[in-house]
Amino acid sequence: MSPYDVLILGGGITGAGILRDCALRGLKACLIEKGDPAQGTTANSSHLIHGGLRYLLYDRLTTHATSWDSGHIVRIARPLLTRLPILWPVYSWHTHGLETIHTLMKAYSPFQKMKYGLPPLRLTCEETLRLVPGLTAENLKGGLVFDEWVINPTLLVRQNLEAASQMGAEVLTRTETEESLIQSGRLEGMRVKKESGESVEIKAKLTVNATGPWVNAVARNWGLFIPLKLRKGTHLVYDVSALRSQFSDSPVGMLLEAADQERYIFIIPAGEKILVGPTDIPCHENPDRLRPDPDEIRYLIQSTQKYLKLPEDFQNTLCGARPIIDKTGNEKLLSREYEIFDHEALEGLKGAITIAGGKMSSYRMMAEDLVDLLCRKLGKSASCTTYRKTLPGEEIRDIPQVSLPNPLLKNFLMNHPRLREIHALAYLGAGFVKHILTRTFTQEPPPPDLWQYYHDLKR
Repeated sequence: MSPYDVLILGGGITGAGILRDCALRGLKACLIEKGDPAQGTTANSSHLIHGGLRYLLYDRLTTHATSWDSGHIVRIARPLLTRLPILWPVYSWHTHGLETIHTLMKAYSPFQKMKYGLPPLRLTCEETLRLVPGLTAENLKGGLVFDEWVINPTLLVRQNLEAASQMGAEVLTRTETEESLIQSGRLEGMRVKKESGESVEIKAKLTVNATGPWVNAVARNWGLFIPLKLRKGTHLVYDVSALRSQFSDSPVGMLLEAADQERYIFIIPAGEKILVGPTDIPCHENPDRLRPDPDEIRYLIQSTQKYLKLPEDFQNTLCGARPIIDKTGNEKLLSREYEIFDHEALEGLKGAITIAGGKMSSYRMMAEDLVDLLCRKLGKSASCTTYRKTLPGEEIRDIPQVSLPNPLLKNFLMNHPRLREIHALAYLGAGFVKHILTRTFTQEPPPPDLWQYYHDLKR
């Protein structure tokens, strides 16, 4: 049997996106996953396709790029997505006041348009409590409502894999890697053990390590190391009925400043469940055996109980490890950007490539960049079309023209976290001055009716 052009290790959203892109470009590709698709970081995510509102405080360009790709994801996977109104209540004891949060929302508005989001709505205290009567009223200053997209991440992965399979790609699940086939400085593929117990060699011209938090477990077998930090994120999972009485209508999402005033946590209605989280702590455990710490559970419950009557009896938890590219600087400034490691160029191991970092909201862009590299190495001229076809394969005709951030500036700031933060804060500072002057000297149009706005958001 002739070797594959590409062998992909990892069946999360990153690997699935790469496989679909390879198939659309006519590359002979195979993906192997040691368990079931999307069972790791992808399944344990916040279930959101979002631009990263919070990143505007320290990483403006990631918000820009992620919002751009989120727009493509909305177009190619619209039946899988549900628009979610999210309330950000603001209290007098919060780190940032109402005007600062409103400025942040205005700064987010241009990025919202890239992914079909609506402008934010500022609420009075009375309107905020009308939307969520269960909120603590003491010291409430008001709130802002914006919207993001909720998705079932497992379905997103499966539909990418199914689309790739229909174009001839091969998917092998419950298949463990046993040995890296390295000959004369070239990675020629992997020996794997199938679910049946059969061991086979899978030869490929190029092998991609897209295993998320497991990238270094794979890289060690290649004699390599990826500069990565793992961050553990836990969500508490409730039945929607446990919190329904807190809301005046069907539950809205919420973004809440946590008890330590250093992070924010989401309340995310997702089908018949509500997710509360995530935490964000260093992960030193095996990603295969993650469990929430008692301190994480306490942190989420205590943080949420400052706002709502949250029961302490939850149904279960989601616990995953997020792979973050390790750059020198403050832990809180670690970027959700991704990086591609060409091991031939870096360490001289031909045929080996790793992709690490990133997030579900930019998976399609990550795959495009990676497969561009694969095509150059294989001498193929095929261009990316993943943004032009829905997951079922229908052509998308109306694609807005939106520019990406300057790549030179993006790469420079990625390597200088403090300058990246200053860049973000400079934009917000200018926006704050403009916001205050506008509110002081001009008459802003009256806000829309709260309920009409809210129901428009849910469409």
